[in-house]
Amino acid sequence: MILELDILDSSEKDEVSNPDLSVEKPKRTFWRSMEHLESSPQYKEFVKSEFKAGALDTADIIPGSRRRFLQLMGASAAMMGLAACRKPFEKVLPYTRQPEQIIPGRPLMYATAMPFGDHVRPVLVESHEGRPTKVEGNPDHPQNKGVGATSPFEQASILNMFDPDRIRLPKFKGQSSNWNKFQQEVVSGLAGKRVAVLAPSLTSPTLAALLTAARSNGWASYTYDAAGDDVEALGYQMAFGRALRPVYQFSQAKVIVSLDADFLAATDKNMVHNAREFAAGRRVMSPNDEMSRLYVVESAYTTTGGMADNRLKLRSSEIPAFAAALAAATGVSAAAPKATAFANHQWVKEIASDLRRNAGKAVVVAGANQPPVVHALAAAINSTLGALGTTVTLYDHPSGTTLVPQASQLGALTATMKAGQVDVLLMLGVNPVYNAPSDLDFTAALKKVPVSIHAGHLMDETGQAATWHLPLSYYLEAWGDGLSYTGVRSIIQPLIAPLWDSKSEIELVNWMSTGTQKSGFDLVKAANSTVNWEKTLHDGFVEGTGFAATTVGAANVPAEALNTINTVDKNTIEVVFKPHLGLYDGTFSNNAWMQELPEHITKIVWDNVAVMSPATAQRLGLSVVNKSGNHYVDIVNLKVNDRSISVPIWIVPGFVDNSISVSLGYGRQIKSDNERWSHDFFSKEVGIYQNGPVSNGIGVSVEKLRTSQAMQIGLHVELTKTGETYQVVTTQDHGALPEDWESQGAVQHQQNRRIVRMQSLDEYKKKPRFAKDYEHKVDGKEVNWSQYPSLWEDERADIQEHVSTSPWYQYQWGMVIDLNTCTGCSACITACQSENNIPVVGKEQVSMGRDMYWMRLDRYFYGDQADPGMVIQPMLCHHCENAPCEQVCPINATSHSPDGLNEMTYNRCVGTRYCANNCPYKVRRYNFLNWTKDLPATVQMTNNPNVTVRFRGVMEKCTFCVQRIREAGLDARREQKNLKEGDILTACQQVCPSQAITFGNIRDKNSAVAKMKKHDRNYEVLADLANRPRVSYFARITNPNTALKGPEYRDGAHHHEEHTEHA
Repeated sequence: MILELDILDSSEKDEVSNPDLSVEKPKRTFWRSMEHLESSPQYKEFVKSEFKAGALDTADIIPGSRRRFLQLMGASAAMMGLAACRKPFEKVLPYTRQPEQIIPGRPLMYATAMPFGDHVRPVLVESHEGRPTKVEGNPDHPQNKGVGATSPFEQASILNMFDPDRIRLPKFKGQSSNWNKFQQEVVSGLAGKRVAVLAPSLTSPTLAALLTAARSNGWASYTYDAAGDDVEALGYQMAFGRALRPVYQFSQAKVIVSLDADFLAATDKNMVHNAREFAAGRRVMSPNDEMSRLYVVESAYTTTGGMADNRLKLRSSEIPAFAAALAAATGVSAAAPKATAFANHQWVKEIASDLRRNAGKAVVVAGANQPPVVHALAAAINSTLGALGTTVTLYDHPSGTTLVPQASQLGALTATMKAGQVDVLLMLGVNPVYNAPSDLDFTAALKKVPVSIHAGHLMDETGQAATWHLPLSYYLEAWGDGLSYTGVRSIIQPLIAPLWDSKSEIELVNWMSTGTQKSGFDLVKAANSTVNWEKTLHDGFVEGTGFAATTVGAANVPAEALNTINTVDKNTIEVVFKPHLGLYDGTFSNNAWMQELPEHITKIVWDNVAVMSPATAQRLGLSVVNKSGNHYVDIVNLKVNDRSISVPIWIVPGFVDNSISVSLGYGRQIKSDNERWSHDFFSKEVGIYQNGPVSNGIGVSVEKLRTSQAMQIGLHVELTKTGETYQVVTTQDHGALPEDWESQGAVQHQQNRRIVRMQSLDEYKKKPRFAKDYEHKVDGKEVNWSQYPSLWEDERADIQEHVSTSPWYQYQWGMVIDLNTCTGCSACITACQSENNIPVVGKEQVSMGRDMYWMRLDRYFYGDQADPGMVIQPMLCHHCENAPCEQVCPINATSHSPDGLNEMTYNRCVGTRYCANNCPYKVRRYNFLNWTKDLPATVQMTNNPNVTVRFRGVMEKCTFCVQRIREAGLDARREQKNLKEGDILTACQQVCPSQAITFGNIRDKNSAVAKMKKHDRNYEVLADLANRPRVSYFARITNPNTALKGPEYRDGAHHHEEHTEHA
């Protein structure tokens, strides 16, 4: 279950109007939800219990009747008798000649690359005896610069490969077929046929060469990406006359301006680079350090918006006019005619002034939801400010000097299809029936093509509509190649033979275009014949390759482009279509890890919603009702351009009025004929895979609202309340604590604890110890809580002889998380899940507070609800030295290791859950059901063999990746050396793009973690409980422009009140 700690501050009070409660309520510094802020009666009733009802109650698992108990006992006895009748048959195939490089139990790492959008991402893949189990970033790749970080998508790609719903055989009109029949009926008769290929943006030079050769023989090819055009390249093409790819060097920038650009989100094409660069400019280690300032102008709260120092909420449709005004104010004279709407806007004046003061050390970035003209204006501003070559590096776009918008390409293809001018259509890894612009009516056009071929991993909507559906091999089981975002050439090598009878894209295109079959290995090696093959396979990339930085002349934004900028009426409601931070454009829809990954702002799982501001919801009479911790929301009819859907709503502070945000990738209809595992007649433990593809029936498809002229933003939206309600599951308020507004005693003391601590840069320079000043005091004096005696002081693990004499005692593991660089991208959550075999439980169980993530990202707002700020705090097991959980476990299932880990002995745990009750951080997870019992065989192949798969009735939690610690320790002992810094990386630390997590030996005074523990910004959560947690945090520092109104929070310099008690 995902549980969040309260952060309360009751020292200031004001009147807050509320239709349900007319009492005076505290003005909070930090708050988690609208219910928390308003302290509604429903919220108070909900938080009376420390856990959600489902996290305490087992009645739904074992109904409490005598009859039911006897039924279960009788059935169990019968099963035990049957199990004793005969021994199961097992087949063992030993190595007669063990491969030289394989040591059983020791994984091998292979360098490869994962295709994503129009490029590949360099990765290392862990393989156990030929079975890939974990993906990491390739630190040796020039783009990663020594860091093995990834986005959540690389981590989740493992589960995509082992998806039980992957198509296993070719299908002809929905019936099983084979490749020989496809050869006879299609390939052999292609001569003279009009063949068209529809594919996403190409990442593979080999595939591009094959399609070029096919075009010379009369084929036609078209590009289509569900997420939309590369508007950034189109914008730079508009400004400089050719398509360019900018790479932003945020570490060199003092001022960063985002115009609706969520460049820190996992969905950004260059997210890992952006996060690393941004974090480098935000690290503050002394009051003398400087840090960058981030301005964000956006309609919806985003990952990047949460990191902003100054954030302006503005409808996405108004941002082009804002960009024109900003361009004019920074010296781009061509933009002046379109600058009138925001010419006198305070934000335009202040941002422009800041940019000019920092010319050469500033950068402006436009977002993927904005039209090319906004990107052209951003390019012109960067050119005027001297950013090109300093904070922006330009490369020629890999697709060529001139890009054609995809809407025109797809429109041209659809027109030829409708005219009967396409005999054979090959669709490679695209799903236009599901997500093509609705005004093109692609489905109708497809029916006029005699032979339509869809090649993909799943029998998706297009696969079901096509004549032929062919299984594609996944990147982990096929040979290929590709270019990284900066043009470094990578070889994609398989780690496992194809699970099913599938072919790769290059094998299929080569076969169809030449009539001969060649292996992917032969094709890729032939296309890369000049490279050092063995070295390239080892490294994962071709040394010395990559785009060369290019230079350009002065930017010139054409007048016809500027004329597309129009003023939007303030009462017009817009809808913004965005790739989902877990499902992307639908590529990860059938991935259970990503479906259950809480959306970083709403914390919603297993659904998409129409998100809006509180004021918009109030004006339309829409609401979210909290009933015993379950949220029931209004369903609205959302109509755009005569197309409508019914979708549940959600209310989030910080959204601009009259703007609705919806996520792509939901409402899928995938077909699967693959077998499902059955379950016992008396068991309620039905797994999430038992009812077919996990994506089916989840959420609403908003793709049908998009048109070729409105792929990103739709205007003139009509919202109508249907009168129906729907349960939306969010983890935001799980585990909230009860509040007593009148209490001035112990409860008041609890409310004043600072879980999150933050300060402005100016105030930090004046008072560097502000994070320490928030510590609880006794008799008005500071107390070193790490040395304060606890009730169990004599039983402390670290002073016991068997611990202090252990060889492991020289290592004491600890962690520091920097809130200044953590962006909340969720890569750590997915990496932890993949590394530690964390189960998925499904929407119903999450609604009961039973989700199993070991790490959670607590999202807090601060300030007023109309325009709050946001801060993210990762929360995991703190591995307390005086751990409250250890002291209440009756059978010592949770105990302390000599190297300071709070350990779980799974086969000793009997599930009393006393430990969860006694954990002040609420980070322990209980297996109410056997979540892994009915997992399909392929899904079980994702499990890490070095981590125990837990079972029903067992408690679990973060282990600091103990399997990695023990493996490194054993290697060090075998080699007779000590562990050094960097020998051990936890999964969350290794994956973090912003390197916000530092882990290591706190007894080593020279280690980074030990030095950070002594820093003034370092603090421990609830330190005054004397638990001595091994996890601590660096307080957040902001760098706002004080001339602009921003969210207010109580800072230590002006409003701090001592939290004190008498000894």
